[in-house]
Amino acid sequence: MTLKQALISGCALALLSVEAQAQEQGAAATPPEAPQPAAPAAPAPTPSNMRKISGKVLDALTNDGLPLTRVIIKGTTKGVETELDGSFALEIPKGPVTLLFSSQDHKDREVVVGANRDTVTVSLDATFVEEMVVVGRASELARKHLANSVASVNSEELNRAPAATVDQALQGKVAGVNIQSNSGAPGGGMQMKLRGVSTVNGSSAVLYVVDGVLISDVAIASGVYQLTESVRGSNPAATQDNQVNRIADLNPNDIESIEVLKGASAAAIYGSKASNGVVIITTKKGKAGAPRVDVTQRVGMYSLSNTLGSRPFTSREQVVERYGESVAAQHWTGSSFNQEALLAGRRDVSYETLASVSGSSGDTRYFASAMVRDDKGIIQNTGYQKQSFRLNLGQKLGTDVEVNASANLVHTLGNRGLTNNDNTNITYYMALASTPSFVDLRANGSGVYPANPFVSSRSNPLQTAALMTNDEDVWRLLGSADAVWNVYKSETQSFKVLGNLGVDRFQQQNKVFSPSTLAFELPLDGLPGTSLHGTSEVLNINTGVNVVHNYKPASGAVNATTSAGFQYEQSGVDSLYVRSSGQIADQQNVSSGTQLSVRQNRALVRDRGFYLQEEMLLMNEHLTLVGAVRGEQSSANGDPNQLFFYPKLAAAYRFQPFHPAVNEFKVRLAYGETGNRPTYGQKYTSLSSINNIGGLPAILGTGSVGSPDLRPERQREFEAGVDTMLFNGNAVVELTVYQRNIYDLLLPRTIPGSTGFTNEFTNGGEMFNRGVEAMLQVTPVRNEDWEWTSNTTFTLNRSQVTSLPEGDVRIPVFGTSLGEFRLQEGASATQIVGDLVQADGATVLRKVGDAEPDFRMGFSNTVKYRDFSLSFLLDWQQGSDIINLTRFLYDANKNSADYATRGAQRQRDWLTDASVYVEDATFLKLREVTFSYNLPSSVFSKVPMVKSARFNISGRNLLTFTNYSGLDPEVSNFGNHPIARNVDVAPFPPSRSFWTSLDVGF
Repeated sequence: MTLKQALISGCALALLSVEAQAQEQGAAATPPEAPQPAAPAAPAPTPSNMRKISGKVLDALTNDGLPLTRVIIKGTTKGVETELDGSFALEIPKGPVTLLFSSQDHKDREVVVGANRDTVTVSLDATFVEEMVVVGRASELARKHLANSVASVNSEELNRAPAATVDQALQGKVAGVNIQSNSGAPGGGMQMKLRGVSTVNGSSAVLYVVDGVLISDVAIASGVYQLTESVRGSNPAATQDNQVNRIADLNPNDIESIEVLKGASAAAIYGSKASNGVVIITTKKGKAGAPRVDVTQRVGMYSLSNTLGSRPFTSREQVVERYGESVAAQHWTGSSFNQEALLAGRRDVSYETLASVSGSSGDTRYFASAMVRDDKGIIQNTGYQKQSFRLNLGQKLGTDVEVNASANLVHTLGNRGLTNNDNTNITYYMALASTPSFVDLRANGSGVYPANPFVSSRSNPLQTAALMTNDEDVWRLLGSADAVWNVYKSETQSFKVLGNLGVDRFQQQNKVFSPSTLAFELPLDGLPGTSLHGTSEVLNINTGVNVVHNYKPASGAVNATTSAGFQYEQSGVDSLYVRSSGQIADQQNVSSGTQLSVRQNRALVRDRGFYLQEEMLLMNEHLTLVGAVRGEQSSANGDPNQLFFYPKLAAAYRFQPFHPAVNEFKVRLAYGETGNRPTYGQKYTSLSSINNIGGLPAILGTGSVGSPDLRPERQREFEAGVDTMLFNGNAVVELTVYQRNIYDLLLPRTIPGSTGFTNEFTNGGEMFNRGVEAMLQVTPVRNEDWEWTSNTTFTLNRSQVTSLPEGDVRIPVFGTSLGEFRLQEGASATQIVGDLVQADGATVLRKVGDAEPDFRMGFSNTVKYRDFSLSFLLDWQQGSDIINLTRFLYDANKNSADYATRGAQRQRDWLTDASVYVEDATFLKLREVTFSYNLPSSVFSKVPMVKSARFNISGRNLLTFTNYSGLDPEVSNFGNHPIARNVDVAPFPPSRSFWTSLDVGF
């Protein structure tokens, strides 16, 4: 039995055992000899002017029945309450009738029932003003009282269309959030950027908090750079391996809600880890009631969505003119081959199976889920597999104590292929760039692939895809536990103590094997076969104690909540890479090679912090005041004992409705500070043991040192906004403006060699971001048959560097002749500069582009007609520029599809103007589309235990409208680098996906 099969079996057994136990307890609670109820009396005859109607009331988010919902005939007091499953029956007058539906925590709704209708199904939305939002480490506020901009995404919005990762599922759905794919490789690799660039050399990762656990989103290099030598030259950092950021491990279907704290005024309570924003994820919990089992089966496929094409050759004379007579004699047959389709044209069947059980038994609540996903990549030997099992438990101990525990075991296997930049010309598109279309790279009848004579490495991309492996195998365990003790509670006051513990532990294994049969193996280093093995162990631990006091006198003059707490957090990474060359008999063990090299990277950071927060609701809860301060120490700072403080202040005022159409109108103003602590390598000097002194082995420093007073980057942000709800919730508007001032940037500076080092990381430099965020949600149509909800988001951000004490800061890419990023005072932090040769022959450096979009917008719509619904999401990016070096490679090899008409001219123009290969990245993408049909009960009523069933057809990234000439305007050769994004160098090609699924509830 394989590990995958064992995990699937274990998940299934666990789910069944939980359900069986709950059913046994439920059965035990029923008296074995309960008396049979008397036969119901015959119903009274219906008056001639009356008719019967039956129906069901559902929660619009969960599709669950809403019990105890009041259904009243408008203009009368006659009505009923729904049963536990949300069903009801009511006698109403003949002819059209308006029914009023009202339920606690849901919006009221009027529905007109036509004269010929005898059944009706109504969905009620959760009340906007009562949605609770986390505002501190241990406190929350109703959304109507919020003094900050906090975006929320619920489970339905997140999972309308299947997505492999959480960040992919969030694309285009939150104002102020720019989520960009680094490539089209299966299994993720994305960057989430909130409110622009916040750092140059610090961490650009968002802080993710899952059920109170601060989890790692680190992107660890696979080590394939040792094969491609991509770090050679001006780019020493191993960021070109097409890494996966580990938030990809989470199962999006386990998530109940996501809250995005975009600015410092909301995220200050997380101190030096919050400059890039905070994403708070809450997973699903058990709900009161009998066990509920949900099963989803999805089947789909991925297909290549775009190609570059190559230079067409229609005659032997054209081949002779380009390559010479010898090439024509050997390779020209009159045939043409679509090399990209041969490489990336696979359409294998993918699948995803989901199962969950939830409910309660006595004082115990439970939720358990299992997932098995297998995405087949469009290139041979690529794909993404994930198995996940989650168990969430909640237990009340008496009336005053409640404990919760959560465990999530995840296994992922990503087959990443061989893409992105390399200096050995072996990755797929690096080889295709110089391969003419008339060359047949396919294997012969014996399965032998020809070497590619048009590449210096002899690399045949079809052979590389078939025989080489680049696998990333991850086992991860996320665990959390928390307890709440309600120490005191009266009519006016309450006091509680909360404790929490979280552990995030994963092991990532990267295995790259290049057999000796690959055409590039001997030309590469003269040794047959290469095996790379990387193991990274990551452990994050956080724990804390919080106290919360609430005071609300009977007069209602004030509602004050005071919270305070202490946290300890630790994060460690230990990565070990072994490269073995000359694999004897093509054995994959690294011990079977003739030459071995080893490198190891270790990092450990410990943080301690405390906070105090006060939230006050005044003036009959129309005025909200929030103030907080966090103090923090970190071993990553130059002085680990120095205490840094991060304050925040916020206020909001809810006006009395001044028009019948206005239900809520609120203005808010907030200020906050966050930090971005130094990275481990900026404080500590790495050592190298590959040198010697006097012929003896020696460990030498690598030339970089951290300043003794190294401290976190600081961010100060002002935010103002307006929130309003109109027409009884049928229109919601949110508008926010902000300015983020960032100072004490972590920057390197040159120091005298007499110190024993060449450069030092220190604090200096300033920049700012300012921008606008807007959200408009409207429900223009809502009646007994139709409902249409539309949501629009808008994001605009501008940055500017205001101070650089050490002068311009160069962000290495591939030189100014092709365009690179450079920080200059008075310029955008994401500007691209390049060479321009003037008429007099002098070369000047000028701005040739900017990676920051002009703006981004998202358009989400859901249209429902009875049991049918159609949802789609459009994601529009206007502006942003890309350095398209893939096109440069094709042009330089005289192999671009338009070389004869435009490519040759581009090469001539590039000699004097670097802007030739900087292109506009504007695009409009159909991110998601889903068509759903709720099967009528008559279809599944004969199937035992089935309560609901739904059929879905979905697609992701089906259409892309863009003038960009590359494979995809979403691209980043340098992974999650905070500045050097939008660099296109031989990426993994993009794909679209199609899915059909069946959801069944038991």
